[in-house]
Amino acid sequence: MARRGPFPVGRHALIEALRTELGDQADEFDMADPPGDGALFRYEMHTLPSEISDRIGTSTLFAAWNAVIYVNQIEDERLDEVVSSGAYLEATQQALHEHGGLWFNDEAFVVTRRD
Repeated sequence: MARRGPFPVGRHALIEALRTELGDQADEFDMADPPGDGALFRYEMHTLPSEISDRIGTSTLFAAWNAVIYVNQIEDERLDEVVSSGAYLEATQQALHEHGGLWFNDEAFVVTRRD
């Protein structure tokens, strides 16, 4: 299955890369890779209908923007221009209107050190 969007690398590839990077030390860790249903989760930003109406409150825009840059792990250097110009608030508002809210589908895995 081809991966698209902000998360182009799946958990299986990440776990394999971690094992490779750790080399012989990989045996010191348990890298649990839960089956699909146990690994998949959805983040949804809940808002009141009035918050997504014609005018979106600044705090809602900031919350949505912060969620997007955190989840996508966007570096500060890439954000400087849009943040300094204020364009990010308009872009965030447009996206919230266009999609009726904000959500992310993602997947997880757990790495623990063995005793």
